[in-house]
Amino acid sequence: MIKVEFTGLRDRLMTLDRLEREQLPFAAALALTRTAQAVAGALRDEIAVSFDRPTRASLNSPFIEPATKDKLTAKVWINDGRVSEYRQQQARLTGGVVSKWGEGRAAIRWLEPQIYGGGRNHKGIERVLQRRGVIGPGQFVMPGEGAPLDQYGNIKRGQLTRILSGAKLWGEEGFTANRTDSKRSRAKRGERYFVMRRGREAIGVAERKRYGQGSRNAVQMVLVFGRSPQYTKRLDFFEVANSVANDALPIEFEKALAQAIATRRR
Repeated sequence: MIKVEFTGLRDRLMTLDRLEREQLPFAAALALTRTAQAVAGALRDEIAVSFDRPTRASLNSPFIEPATKDKLTAKVWINDGRVSEYRQQQARLTGGVVSKWGEGRAAIRWLEPQIYGGGRNHKGIERVLQRRGVIGPGQFVMPGEGAPLDQYGNIKRGQLTRILSGAKLWGEEGFTANRTDSKRSRAKRGERYFVMRRGREAIGVAERKRYGQGSRNAVQMVLVFGRSPQYTKRLDFFEVANSVANDALPIEFEKALAQAIATRRR
């Protein structure tokens, strides 16, 4: 998280007249909020150029909390699935209900390793498979060479569920892509996907590729169970945010102060 705050404001106060000082809280809050918006925009641009085909959830992940006259701090962070304090306050004031912002789409889960480097946290599907004893506590699920990937290079959730269901690693109650599945189609899916093992250890899920009657079938790994993938730092989150904030805040403050004084005089 980045906090946008003023430093050296006391020196600037010495140069202001009475009217400017009266409008200072409004101008400061406006400048901080606009600076936070500039930071969020710069981070979106950085995500766009740092990753190959970033998803919409990644591009829209920078989130801001505006400053107010009573709270002269604006915040910028990557969507972590939490409802912001600002939105909670707005809901209380208006009598509304705060939606579960970002639930299930917490981009920080997959962007954090790109900001700091290192391994990633376990996903929900991996925690389920760990509880069922399919994979160990230090194992992760990763696409194999035969995995069907979407335009962003990821396995779609529905396809992942279909694979795990076919390999009997995921209960049929979790497979909802086709409610009219017959026993015959489920059996075929079970024949198509199976757990590949090394001794007693499950190392992934393989798929039998059928090329027609009488032809030889090929086997490809679609999921691999292995150790945490290690990521190198790719997203200069703090560097970009601090640079933009330092450049933008003085300019936004002078613009906001001029706007506040002009509005006050009218």
